[in-house]
Amino acid sequence: MTAQRNSRMRQSYDRVAEEFAARNSAMPDTIAQMGRLFVQRLQAARPVLDIGCGTGRDLAWLGSQGVDAIGADLSVGMLQQARLITGCPLVQADMLQLPFGEGSFSGVWCMAALLHLPKKDVPGALAEMRRVAVTGAPLLVALQEGSTEGWEKADFGAPGRVERFFSRYSEVEASALLADAGYIIVEHRREDAKAKRWLHFLAVSAG
Repeated sequence: MTAQRNSRMRQSYDRVAEEFAARNSAMPDTIAQMGRLFVQRLQAARPVLDIGCGTGRDLAWLGSQGVDAIGADLSVGMLQQARLITGCPLVQADMLQLPFGEGSFSGVWCMAALLHLPKKDVPGALAEMRRVAVTGAPLLVALQEGSTEGWEKADFGAPGRVERFFSRYSEVEASALLADAGYIIVEHRREDAKAKRWLHFLAVSAG
């Protein structure tokens, strides 16, 4: 099931990568505000891992803040768009099996990526994030608020050809998920944007 889901998601994002880049080029204020708090908590002299880096918007922003980063995404099409705006190293990868060693990163940035996994798989992804980061590393994550889980037609791309998998969470549910994975939440914010409700969490991995 994981391989089949990954294939569907990869094909969907490959098809719409150019349009996605054009529609999501501006860095939202809420993410930039949380991002500055994230940067302040970086301690180790190691790069940041942007998981689900998409078309590279956040990688470019991190670079503007003087942060070295590596981008990882399932979609080659999205990575090709990212290459147009950032010189950061880019890797095609599944967040459930990250191709990096333990403690490789000073922090993990994960904007709107975990929400594409079934809820049963998220603990494994969070465990991978902890594994590849140093102890005490910050994690910045964004999820959509809600209760639905499943495939949905996208509002862009060829009609009927692009579907994406979404899992949505209540604030209590998301907080418990991070705590169970060994993270301590230090800041969280809610945001309404483009008819969607977002939950932003800044957390640090416990020792």
